[in-house]
Amino acid sequence: MHIRKLLPLGLLVLFFTTSCVSPRQLKYLQDQGEEAKVDSSGYHTLDRSQYKVQINDIITVNVRSYDSKATESYNANGTEGGNNFVGGDLIFYLRGYSINQEGNIELPILGMVHVAGLTTDEIKNKVETELNENYFNDSAVYVTVQLAGIRISVVGEVNRPGKFTIFENQVSIFEALANAGDATFVANRREVQVIRQYPDGVKIHEIDLTDRNVINSPYYFLQPNDIVNIPPLKVKSFGTGTTGIGTFTTILSAVSSVLLIVNLLQ
Repeated sequence: MHIRKLLPLGLLVLFFTTSCVSPRQLKYLQDQGEEAKVDSSGYHTLDRSQYKVQINDIITVNVRSYDSKATESYNANGTEGGNNFVGGDLIFYLRGYSINQEGNIELPILGMVHVAGLTTDEIKNKVETELNENYFNDSAVYVTVQLAGIRISVVGEVNRPGKFTIFENQVSIFEALANAGDATFVANRREVQVIRQYPDGVKIHEIDLTDRNVINSPYYFLQPNDIVNIPPLKVKSFGTGTTGIGTFTTILSAVSSVLLIVNLLQ
């Protein structure tokens, strides 16, 4: 009988200590005891490798010269003049150049230009050289090439899951979480997945947002079409509460029910 009385108490302590979310599971960028990957000045080394465009990406190509009439026909799609952001994502979709299945875009005057696997700087140099050498001999041409925003999706344990287009040249994973309303209380910040497209397929990369060395990760900065998946902690499947008070209340209620049943049986 003595053991029966102690059993509910033992279960209560066990669930209370294992089923709530600890502060270390919630805090970003912690010191995990490993030597920080910083340079002599204390700066983290960021991986700023330039993105190489892929099939189905959308880019904008603008041509300018001192002879406005010479470039008028080239910019017939309406991207000249810096009005790309009017209407947001829809304007980019309608006026940008989509990279087809062969890796080409079709530009006025030049026709089909192969761009897949190139950075925006490389595309700029390629188009600018071609136009200056063959079509605008009397007037220097200046070309600008931009991605039509960085489109990402954030799913899983976040407050506002969805697809977002961020009109910046680079976006960190924390900026993506900010757009999605941050991770929830039961989000597993240590096993975050970045699902990334490559020319040969898709790869799933896992990163730990509680480790400050995530800043050095090649997946700290997101790329167009990345999917960020935040899995839940096991405590969510237990259904026992996310805080100590919540867990205590739930387990206490369960133990009380068990004791009531035992007393009725006796």
